[in-house]
Amino acid sequence: MITLEEPIIEKEEKEILMKAIGESSVTQGKYVKIFENAFGSYCSSAYACASFNGTAALHLALSALGIGPGDEVIVPSFTFIATSNVVAFNHAKPVFADIDPDTLCILPGDIEKRITKKTKAIIPVHVYGYPADLDPILDIAKKHKLSVIEDAAEAHGAEYKGRKVGALADIGCFSFHASKILRTGEGGMCLTNSKELDARMRLLRSHGKPKKEELTTDEFIMRGYYSSMMGYNYRMTDLQAAIGIAQTKKIDSNIAIRRRLARIYTKEFERFNVSTQVKKDYANPVHWVYPVIFDSQKTKLKVGRELVKRKVPFIPAFWPCHKAPFYHSGQKLPTTESIAARALALPCNSRLTEDEASNLANTIGKMTS
Repeated sequence: MITLEEPIIEKEEKEILMKAIGESSVTQGKYVKIFENAFGSYCSSAYACASFNGTAALHLALSALGIGPGDEVIVPSFTFIATSNVVAFNHAKPVFADIDPDTLCILPGDIEKRITKKTKAIIPVHVYGYPADLDPILDIAKKHKLSVIEDAAEAHGAEYKGRKVGALADIGCFSFHASKILRTGEGGMCLTNSKELDARMRLLRSHGKPKKEELTTDEFIMRGYYSSMMGYNYRMTDLQAAIGIAQTKKIDSNIAIRRRLARIYTKEFERFNVSTQVKKDYANPVHWVYPVIFDSQKTKLKVGRELVKRKVPFIPAFWPCHKAPFYHSGQKLPTTESIAARALALPCNSRLTEDEASNLANTIGKMTS
C-alpha cells in the first residue's frame, strides 16, 4: 500500500524510547543533548539547538538574529506557509521572491531587486529536499550585510557542493514532523556555527531563563526564576529526542532508497514528457517527495482527481504564500504561480517499492497522453 509517511516507531526506536522512559527522562534532558550532538555532527555543524517543532526552530532563528518590527525578510512564495508566518510572528514583513523553474527554489536573481533599507535577512528554502543555490545568495547577503537562514525542513542530508545543507549559513532550521525524512512525530532543530547565536537560541527556547546547572548555588537561590530576555516554551522532550537518536542512525539508508526511487520516477516520466526538478551540478537532493509538473492546470486536475479516486496519496503543490488572504500583497510572481497551478508531489519514501514507483509513474504518464 502506497503511503506518504513512514513508520516512526520501529525496533530501534522502541528500545531507546523505553530506556528513556525507564530512566524517567521525559522532559528536556540528556537525550536531547545526545540528539543535538548526533544530528549536528551529521550536518557538520558546530552547534545544534533542538526545539518542539520546525516552525519553532525558524521562529527561534529569527528572534536570535534580532528580527523585529519594521524589518523585512525575503522569502520564497513557493513554500509551506510557516516560512513566511514566522516573519510575521516577529512583527516583521515577509517580502516574497519568485523561484527558479528548474529547481523550484528561490531565484537568486530575484532577491537583490527586492532588497530595501528595511531588509534584514533572507530565508532560502530547500524545496522538497532540493538544495537552493546558496553561494550567490550568500554573496548577496554579504554585499548588503544581511543574515541568511536556511529552511531545511524538507532536506535532511541534502548536499550543496558536497556539503550538507543546514550548516552553510548563519542558521539552518529543520523539521522532524512525522512526514519528514527524519521524524520524531513533532520536533525541530536549529544549527549554527556561531556560539553566540546558539546561546541566544537556547535562552529563547526556554523563556529566556538559564538552566540551573549554569548558575552558582547562590545565583540559583536568589534568581532561579530570573529571565534575562523574553522567550518561548519551545523545548524538545527527551521522548522526541530518543526517537531522533535512533532515526539519525538510519538516515543515510533512508536517503539511498529515496534517491533510487527518484531515478525510477525520472526515467519513467521522461517517456511521457512529464517534468520534475532539474538536476544541477551543485545539488545532491534527498527527495522528501517527488514533484511532477504537468503541461497545464487541466492535466493536473485530471491526474489529481484520478489519484484521489484510486486512493493514491499525493501532496498538492504549495499554495503561493503571497496569495494567502492575510498576506495578499498584489505581487505577480509568474513562475511561482505557474508551478503552483501545474504541480503536485508523489510519495518517495522507504515504504514504496521500486515496482510501485514504476507503475505509478506509468499510470500517471498514460493519463497525460
